[in-house]
This record gives sequence, structure tokens and C-alpha cells, in this order.
Amino acid sequence: MDATAHDGEILTLIEQAQFRIDPAEKERRLCAILSAQVDRHASAIPAFARLVDRLGFGPGPHARYEDVPWIHVSAFKKFELRSVPADKVVRVVTSSATTSGTPSRINIDKPTSFRQSKALAATLADVLGKARRPYLVLDAAESNAATSSLSARGAAIRGLLPFASEVTYALDLRGTELVPNEERIRAFFEKNAERSPLLFGFTYIVWSVVLDALGKSGARFGPAPGATLLHSGGWKKLTDLAVAKDTFAAKAADVFGMEASHVLDFYGMAEQVGVVFVDCIAGNKHPPDFAEVLLRNPLTLERVRPGEAGLIEVLSVLPESYPGQALLTDDVGILVGEDGCACGRRGRHFRIRSRVAQAEVRGCGDTFAAKRVVG
Repeated sequence: MDATAHDGEILTLIEQAQFRIDPAEKERRLCAILSAQVDRHASAIPAFARLVDRLGFGPGPHARYEDVPWIHVSAFKKFELRSVPADKVVRVVTSSATTSGTPSRINIDKPTSFRQSKALAATLADVLGKARRPYLVLDAAESNAATSSLSARGAAIRGLLPFASEVTYALDLRGTELVPNEERIRAFFEKNAERSPLLFGFTYIVWSVVLDALGKSGARFGPAPGATLLHSGGWKKLTDLAVAKDTFAAKAADVFGMEASHVLDFYGMAEQVGVVFVDCIAGNKHPPDFAEVLLRNPLTLERVRPGEAGLIEVLSVLPESYPGQALLTDDVGILVGEDGCACGRRGRHFRIRSRVAQAEVRGCGDTFAAKRVVG
């Protein structure tokens, strides 16, 4: 069956209430879609077909997640993996490459962009609710400049706009330095502290620029007990600073006058825009209904069991314009369980542990740790 025949099924998976589907039913439905999508991409992209062939995957359809042909995320640094004509591409999302200097380039067409926007909103609505909130971006406006090429950092900022009643940027760009605008931040909290404000920033920037500078100046805001801070990216860069998640949350709570339990980390990447894994109340991450994670033993690439660590593979039915259906990363996670999380969400749940030793440091969309620039 052609991949486009599954458009209605994909939309259903996005629009239905998330995290409630039976795991076995989810695997059956996703694998049928993924198999058709992989076949279409292989027909459209010779380089992708060669990659799949060299990895020794058998022909579809595939009934298990582990049998769906995967490629490593680094393939997007080395190949132009685009399965639609160039004139159908509406945006190119780029990741950073602080070591290799070569970013991933992800070609997004209109159907893919539509799915990604709806999917991200569906996932975050389960966390944030559907009401719009005042939105404080812990970054500079330049990081969200309107261009045909967009960094993962800018894509993440834009992804939260559907939840915003108004938008304020907390940082200024002075030359190549990001600097908190304390007066603007204070005005935001004076106006919005009791309106359950939403804050977002990249983890490394929030810690090394925002919390560091405001902590040193003694600035404190709020109280804003209904505030939520979402942050992503840069944990690998904080390793040398020995910053634990609890330490990060406590510092943010102190500065912004919010609850530490409302400081939520999420996992995502430029190659899978629209798919994010947000911490639940039990501290685990859950795949939404239109995506899945598979953890593979780094030596055998076999699927790991609960309690074991493995390389994180992200599967998604969202991409139409590029072969992002099954992407193996260098990130290491712990498979907590296949179902039955204490938070009540169904299906597989996991935690991020580390990154493979000597793997290239990817800043999840920004090169800030290497060079303090917006891009």
C-alpha cells in the first residue's frame, strides 16, 4: 500500500487523546504505516535505498519495530536525503555540528510541516493544557528569525507559539553575546506571574546565561507558582559542570519563583521535529501515539529489556519529505518499562542517561557551547 494511503490514519493518531493507546495495537498500526513509508522513500532516494540494503534489512511489511529499516542520524550530514522535488520544500531545518562543522539538513515539505505542527501541539497539550499563556522565551529574538532555513533552536521556539497569548524574549544579542534583559524579564513577571506563564529555553543557555547571570545579580522574580519551564538540549554540554537535573530545577525555581516540579526537561532532535518526549510526574519520558522509541544494545543492536541501557532509536510516522521513519542516535537511555508507568500513561517509558563516549557533541540545534552565537 502506498504511504499516502495512510494519511487519514496518521491524522487520527495525532488528533486522538495521547498516551492512552494499547501498546500492541500501537505497534501494529505504526509498523504498517512505517513499512509503506520506508518503501516509498527507498523508491525516491537511491542513497537511502543503498543504506537500507547495506544494513541487511529484509523486505516489508514489518510487524515489529525492531525490523523497520533504520539509519543513523549522521546520514543527514552526509547525504541529501529528500524524497520530494526541491520546489516542494518549504523549509530546511538544520542541526548544529560543533565538532564536524557539518550540520544535518532536513528538508520539510508542506504536508510534513503540517503534521509536525499538529503533532507537537498534541503532545504538549497533554502537558500544558490547551489554554494560551504568556510566553517568555529564554533566548534572543534573532534565534527565531524568519528565513527559509531554520535551526532546531528556532523550530522549538516556534513550536510553542500555539500555546502563547503573548511573546517576550528574555535575552538580547550584543555582538555575539547573549545577555539577559533583567528589566524586560521583571516586567513580564509583574504582568503575568499569576497567569500561569510558560517559559522555554535550551538547557545550556538557560543555565550558563540566564540562571548564572541572574543568580549573580541577585535578581528574583515572581512568585509564579503556576509557571512552567520547558527546556531541552545541552545536557551533554553540562556534564563537565556536573549539573544534575534536580540542581537545575531548584535553581530555576529559585530565580523565577516557581515550583521545581514544574521545570520539565524534554528530549527531541532536529531530525525529528514534532516528536518530543517530556518528563512525566514519575520522571519518565513517553512516546506519543504517532511515534515510538526503541532502545538497542550498543554492541549487538538487539532490543533491550526493561532496566537495561541502550542506544535510543526514534521512530515516527510524521516525515513525508525525508526518510526519518527510524533514526538511530548516539544517545543512551534506560528502558524503564514497556507499560504501567506510575503517571498513568500507556506504553514504553524511558530515561536519558548519557551519550556514547567520543560521539560528536550535538547541541540539539545550537552551537552555543562552542561559540556564543545565535544560529
